[in-house]
Amino acid sequence: MRLAHILRDERGVALPMAMIVLVSITTLMLAFAVLSQTEPVIAHNQLRAAQARTHAEAGFERAVWALTQGVMDEKNGIPAPGTNGSMVASPAVPAPPAPYLFPAPYNSSPGGLAVGDVFVANGNSGGYTVRVEALDLVGTPNKRQITSTGWTPTNVPTTNAHRRIQATVERLPPFGLSTPCALCVRGDLGVGGFAKVDATSDTSCGNKKGSVTAGSTVISGGGAVSGADGNTTSNEAGTDYLQNQTDPNLFNAITFDAANFKLLRELAKKNGTYFGPGYPNGTAAGSPAYTGSVAFSASNKVKNGIVFIDTLSGTDIPKDQLAQNPSDFGSLSISGNPFLGNPLIPADDAFSGWIVVNGSLSITGNMKINGLVYAVNDLVYQGTGTGEIRGLAVSQNIRDTTMTAITADSTTIGNSKIIFNCTNLNPPPGAAIGFALVPGTYRELSD
Repeated sequence: MRLAHILRDERGVALPMAMIVLVSITTLMLAFAVLSQTEPVIAHNQLRAAQARTHAEAGFERAVWALTQGVMDEKNGIPAPGTNGSMVASPAVPAPPAPYLFPAPYNSSPGGLAVGDVFVANGNSGGYTVRVEALDLVGTPNKRQITSTGWTPTNVPTTNAHRRIQATVERLPPFGLSTPCALCVRGDLGVGGFAKVDATSDTSCGNKKGSVTAGSTVISGGGAVSGADGNTTSNEAGTDYLQNQTDPNLFNAITFDAANFKLLRELAKKNGTYFGPGYPNGTAAGSPAYTGSVAFSASNKVKNGIVFIDTLSGTDIPKDQLAQNPSDFGSLSISGNPFLGNPLIPADDAFSGWIVVNGSLSITGNMKINGLVYAVNDLVYQGTGTGEIRGLAVSQNIRDTTMTAITADSTTIGNSKIIFNCTNLNPPPGAAIGFALVPGTYRELSD
């Protein structure tokens, strides 16, 4: 009975309970004290990391900006300050104010396009180091890999925070700057009748040859090929035209790659001028029974912009001839009065933009094209009257070795003309003029 009473007696319990609570509170206070010391450090480190990442992104965007201002001379790696081909600040393309100014271009080394680092102090919070590399001078001359390392507060290993990002950027070929000619043919070329290939009227993008071919060039009749060589004499081998050229860089710099074709397809679809599987009439509303053969004429006119004629399968033509299927090639014929022209300008029935054919192209008649004409396979152009291509014509001859023919009807008083024009080669609306990010390549690297 007495034992039970003792067990039920609660006197004296307050002291041990108070001690337990005191110990618990003391433990929490110590924990909070430790956190109060480490949290600022963690927050500071996160701030530094965020600042370094922001600087890295600023360096990446700065490199894209600089690349977009112009193109290095890809044959000798020498920039041309003050011109469209310069990556160095010029009066026409001013750089941001100091401390962003620096004398060296992003890509420079004696004797060739290689690797260059650019160091920039970005105010008082840090800066970045940028490296721009050409991935493959022969295969992909229009791609660059950018690696940007951001740091804060100083670029000293013992006191800095680093973040490094890397991505690939690509541009559509800068045809005006990169083309060596007004008419470029990766095969044989025949110029006859009263045909005229002329690169003398526009030298704003450099002096061009009239024509450059990987095969032979045959000029007959009243045909004339003129390069910007400083004289008025036409058809001079070596100055007005080059033939039997084996340097792949002459053509690779003006060749669309797979990424370019993918972009062009999408731009043409948005423009309503894609002709391929599911889009036989340039719109998605037509029958999906695309035949691969398209004809532009007075009864089937096409509007300005990027026009893309695709293969029957909608895929690129393999470079390996053994893997090619000629029956899959697309084809385009242009004749009569085939263009809608500019609806804002009365009586303007000329085409402005790019015509790209994933196959063969045939042009006959009296019409004007201002821009790019690009055939993956072969090109035949037989103009009449005052018809002309004012821009650039490219025939890649990926399979057929049949001579590219540029002729004119000898019974007419007009000429079939290809006249180089740099301005007309600018990408049509909707296409990026400079370098843009290749999707899926942006990543953060370990430092």
